Amino acid sequence: MRSYKDPEELRRLRERAAEYANMAVSADRRGVISLAITYYNKSIDILTDLINSEESPEFKRMYRRALRQYRDRVNYLRGVASGSIRSISNIRIRDGGEKVGKDIEKIKKEDILVPFKSSITWNDIVGLDNAKRVIKRSIVYPIRRPDLFPLGFPRAILLYGPPGCGKTSLAAALSNEIDAEFYPIDATMIMSKWLGESEKRVAEIFKYLRDRAQHKPVILYIDEVDSLLSIRNSEVGGEIRVRNQFLSEMDGLKVKELSDLPLFIVASTNRPWDLDIGFIRRFQKRIYIPPPDKKTRKEIFRFYLSKVNYNSDIDFDFLADYTKGYTPSDIRDVVQTAIIEVVSELFESGLANDPNAKPRPVSMEDLRQALKRVRPSVSHVVLTAYENWMNRFRSD
Repeated sequence: MRSYKDPEELRRLRERAAEYANMAVSADRRGVISLAITYYNKSIDILTDLINSEESPEFKRMYRRALRQYRDRVNYLRGVASGSIRSISNIRIRDGGEKVGKDIEKIKKEDILVPFKSSITWNDIVGLDNAKRVIKRSIVYPIRRPDLFPLGFPRAILLYGPPGCGKTSLAAALSNEIDAEFYPIDATMIMSKWLGESEKRVAEIFKYLRDRAQHKPVILYIDEVDSLLSIRNSEVGGEIRVRNQFLSEMDGLKVKELSDLPLFIVASTNRPWDLDIGFIRRFQKRIYIPPPDKKTRKEIFRFYLSKVNYNSDIDFDFLADYTKGYTPSDIRDVVQTAIIEVVSELFESGLANDPNAKPRPVSMEDLRQALKRVRPSVSHVVLTAYENWMNRFRSD
């Protein structure tokens, strides 16, 4: 329940939270772990109070973001103190002209920059034909025949839309399509694990990726990029410096000597309206990943039901019509709920003890009941907000 506090008291709380955060960062940089944890926790307590008292949604989001970062940092420091995590506080950034060596190896060991090989291909992604077309024209074709693109090609793509619609899968499929090294990173972890030195780590990451791109295409995938590059009315923990470093690195991809380097930034967000306008412009292609249309919803139901036995009474047209506004993840939940109901019958009847016993086929009635229990995770209001943002900023 929200407790009322007058604006002056809220201002004092914000100042105290920032003061404790600064003291925590100072202790953190000096390696005084116990003191840093104490101050982080004091800031966390005040931020929790602010979240419960503040009326402004924007301030609430800012407080939650800072609170999450500080909690992550406290957990990390506790791991260092217990010996379960090796500290990286002694890593130093090299001069700009030198290649990254041991430092980046330490970064990779800390699970910040680890290449990921996905088995996902274009054929595994149902629908999203427009997004596939834009990505192929912007990246796949230029990689295959760069000589045909005298004005260059997009180096940064933003995928935006509701959660569970396939943004990460698209990025992974792209990496397979162009045989690229795929590096997904956690923006929140950058801020929390390297608090106070995040901008230096960003520079190290880009130096390493530029070196890797000398040999083969590289994709840096930033999930929930809004946690790093969003609009802020107040800054805590050096966030301005980190964003400026990202801005500099993104601009650096356009300089002449790097213009042919196959290094791409693909970012995704569920909250595009939170992004700073300066970064929106840096993403030359901004692609909306919407909930699936009727044809695609029908295909998704067929895909998930193909994993089990189902009756011939399944009305795929009805299911596709009924689930307008559902995401692929929502449709999966519907089918999963129906399957769990059928399998539960087998257990509750006692027949599951027989290893040869099988559940009955899923019926249309099972799916009807599941639809009553699984509602769409994205409201019409939110979908309208995505469409309004697309109409203002689309570039596909």
